Amino acid sequence: MMNTMNLPMLLANEGASFADRTAEALRMVLMGMVMVFLVLSIIMLVLMLMERIFAKSSKEKPVTEAPKAVEPAPAPAPVVQTQDDGAVIAAITAAISAVLAAENGTETYEGGFRVVSFKRSTRKSTWNSAK
Repeated sequence: MMNTMNLPMLLANEGASFADRTAEALRMVLMGMVMVFLVLSIIMLVLMLMERIFAKSSKEKPVTEAPKAVEPAPAPAPVVQTQDDGAVIAAITAAISAVLAAENGTETYEGGFRVVSFKRSTRKSTWNSAK
């Protein structure tokens, strides 16, 4: 194998064939990759050795199994309070009707729709948090 200090001269040498220049360049790339992986392997081995040296020993205190605790009885389900939501349903229906009328370009919405059900959200409204 030739000296790596001569590689730029060899690659710049117009007298060398393309195959020679390509072979030497590939040889250099391969040597570089081998060197990188060797250094990475050495670093990995050093880190593994340091882990064994500086890791705390778990043999100092044997772990004993804790006695099983008695499981508490499940909490009763919360009671859902039902309210008369007629006013809320009327407001929602009126708002939907107004939006549909505005989309149709009329004063009132003549099509049929019905609010079947609604469910209160459990997350806090961002409107209430605005100050």
